[in-house]
Amino acid sequence: MEIRKCTVADMPELIALYQELVPWEHSVKCAEEIYRRIESDDHYFVLAADDGTRVLGTAMGICCLSLACGGKNFLVIEDVIVKEECRNMGIGKMLFHALDEYAVRHNCKYAILVSSGFRVGAHAFYEKMGFVEEVRGFRKGYEEYYPAVPSES
Repeated sequence: MEIRKCTVADMPELIALYQELVPWEHSVKCAEEIYRRIESDDHYFVLAADDGTRVLGTAMGICCLSLACGGKNFLVIEDVIVKEECRNMGIGKMLFHALDEYAVRHNCKYAILVSSGFRVGAHAFYEKMGFVEEVRGFRKGYEEYYPAVPSES
């Protein structure tokens, strides 16, 4: 298993993985355009867990600058998913270790992530990775403020 930085060529497999997390419609072309913007910004780190034939997991870290952390940054972890039939095989652990290394290289004081309340199995995994539930997370959606964007074929 190789944990590596994603490439534009990974987008079709990442879209399929994300659909296991949240059902949504997204074209490969749109994902490729978004990824090109992400890969040009060193604050983003998108990982792929690759078994040599396919991508089995992914996670994204975003290094945020902070005025309140005494010169340190913090890491936001998003879009964590391991293919359902490949869970409990150490893939998520490898992804999180790579995110930890990225955070240390980028002078991060801490990492945060949010997870939907019903994802109890994921919460247990995050605790095993050293995360503690000591803060309360909030989320506000903005989709109602934007017109629907048609899916590209």
